[in-house]
Amino acid sequence: MKFILFLPLLISVGFIIGILGSLFGIGGGFLVAPILTFIFDYFGIPDGIKFAIGTSLFVVFINSIISIFRHAKIKNINWKASIIIGIISLIFSYFSGFLVVNYIDSYVLKKIFGIFLISTAVYLAKSHHIDKIYEREDNLAHFIFCGIITGFLSGLFGIGGGIVIIPILAMAKYPVKRAVAISVGVIPLTSIGGLISYLMADTKNYIYNIGYVSIPIALIMAIPIIYSSKLGIKINQKISPKYLRIILSVMLGIMGLVMLSP
Repeated sequence: MKFILFLPLLISVGFIIGILGSLFGIGGGFLVAPILTFIFDYFGIPDGIKFAIGTSLFVVFINSIISIFRHAKIKNINWKASIIIGIISLIFSYFSGFLVVNYIDSYVLKKIFGIFLISTAVYLAKSHHIDKIYEREDNLAHFIFCGIITGFLSGLFGIGGGIVIIPILAMAKYPVKRAVAISVGVIPLTSIGGLISYLMADTKNYIYNIGYVSIPIALIMAIPIIYSSKLGIKINQKISPKYLRIILSVMLGIMGLVMLSP
């Protein structure tokens, strides 16, 4: 019965990440995973953060498919770069997901995740140079490096990889909006790689789950994404890169502090 109290929160988060998916080219895992960690810990579910990460990856996968559909309608995806990064990240996200499921302690994972989010937030807040528009040709070495890092962190933390892809490509002087266009196409491959490990985990049936993935909770969060993703596309076409960067850094910082709290 207590779970009903969290329904408005789950629906609200779903609505928000639908906007973020289309706006930033990110899956929203950095927001979903901390909130689900809080909910699962509240209900006393063992390995709550692992359930949160697995469920987050499922939500991220759904969000990414919808985002691709929205961006494809305006021909706003760099498919060549997305496929290269995506295939590499799929392999590494499966590997890191396997490590989390079988070897990494939940408490340690939660703290590492918090540090990662805050570090990324600080980098984005200070990186004024990525607001500039650059002319940059596709570079295979950049994409391979991006795929390895993105995949490993995706399976580790239950994120789609957009919050990793965008800073990495920005450091290589790809324009922010171009990095977003690449990220949109990568996330389905990245998230499915880590998701497989969590689905295959041997767990008890705590929350109508398959492995470490709670199917009902993921679907509740996915429904509002269908509608809010339209809004994200409209904002993306109008907002400046500077404000994209600032908004994202603030949200990452807040979620990082939540994960580091006792």
